[in-house]
Amino acid sequence: MKNSFYFLSLVFTQCVCIVAFGQSNQVTFEQVQMYSSIQPEGKYWRPSATQVQAFTSILDSALFNPLQLQRDTSYLTKIKILNKSNQIGKLVIDWSQSASSAFHAYLEIYELLPVQTFNNSMVNVVIPKKDSIQSTWFLTCTILDQNKKPVFQKTILMGIIPISNQGIGYPMNVPVTTPKSLFKAIQSGISYFDKDGEELTYIEAKVPISYASDNFMMPLLHAKPRISVDTSKGFIQFMQNNALVVLRTPAATMQKIDTKDKTTNNPFFAILPEIKKRTNTIFKEYYQALQPLRNVSENKDYTLEAYIEFNPMFDPELPATPPIRFLPDSIHKIFSDTNLIGRFKVIEQPATTGFMFNSNQIYNGYDSNSIYTLNTKYPKGNIFLFKSIEGTIGKDAFKILFNNQIDVRIIYINNEAIMAAKGRNKPNYLIPIQQGYPSSITTLLLLIAYSEIFQSPN
Repeated sequence: MKNSFYFLSLVFTQCVCIVAFGQSNQVTFEQVQMYSSIQPEGKYWRPSATQVQAFTSILDSALFNPLQLQRDTSYLTKIKILNKSNQIGKLVIDWSQSASSAFHAYLEIYELLPVQTFNNSMVNVVIPKKDSIQSTWFLTCTILDQNKKPVFQKTILMGIIPISNQGIGYPMNVPVTTPKSLFKAIQSGISYFDKDGEELTYIEAKVPISYASDNFMMPLLHAKPRISVDTSKGFIQFMQNNALVVLRTPAATMQKIDTKDKTTNNPFFAILPEIKKRTNTIFKEYYQALQPLRNVSENKDYTLEAYIEFNPMFDPELPATPPIRFLPDSIHKIFSDTNLIGRFKVIEQPATTGFMFNSNQIYNGYDSNSIYTLNTKYPKGNIFLFKSIEGTIGKDAFKILFNNQIDVRIIYINNEAIMAAKGRNKPNYLIPIQQGYPSSITTLLLLIAYSEIFQSPN
């Protein structure tokens, strides 16, 4: 870790005299030098020639011109990618092609873990949001005279803060964001170089998080629009086809079933044969759950009638068997007012063979045309589903897949994905996948997806 701070020692222990440059002085922008101590082999931080040209243009306006330096525009700035941490802060000087210039400029860009930065006593700046920062970047610009003496040196310390966007997928910690957003943040940081001010300036950059690619949701949601959902007033409200949709999921009610009462007076007499099929029922309890649902916009009321098994002897060391389970088969019902319109079953932890996410490829969670391959060997991760609700409404078959790893539900009608929703207990936004289905069934399926009875107990 000491090697990672070698360049900091140079920055904060040298006394750099900032000279008054004359207008006739020429400066050669020699080199951009980069390294990441977080992911030394990664490709996300390696600049292209086009990005270096963007750095050059920003330095012209932010620094060289105010210092009355004329950059040698015929010189092509070199890119130096370091491969060892002990190379940080060390400039290899080769002026064989620029010996006539009076001054020579270098730009160093290094990524360090936040703990490396925060634990370094030489960085004497106030960093207010340490818990939010996932990486820190040091941008140092040094100008040497013909005697190789530093006559200008300043550092921008940039804390990278990832922010949520409307992407969907498996969020990445490293890299925090996509290369496009990263280099946009670095360009912004370079613009803070000036001829006056402190030798060390701290800034923050908020960047959209990056996501691992996957073969499950990414193909379905590619470049699909997002519809924001307002749940602040206890309703699910959103605009669709220029119309306001208002939905509500009232609290569910539970009634315990007396399994010892075998008489026809038992209001749950008809369900007793299904309970009898269960094994080891001596300690288990059974309940009827009623979930009211309300489509306010269309003035329609629905009810889900479900039957649940509760096992108080749940073994926390065997999480594959949840303490609360729905009775199997399609005994659960969907009512519109008092009319039976459908049935459903609940499959806990359905098989997802072959579905994986790949942390070696990242994208913005929205447009999978822009996938960035990293020079990493992260193992691929399996995609697991929490549950699947499958059934029929009228003549249409439906399925709702719950991915609780990333709080996503995907809704299918007749084996065609028609909608995805993001949000754990309430939807934050919706992604229409296929159009053409009546809103009466799509909104009902959305209400079912966010019913209280399907939510994980706290």
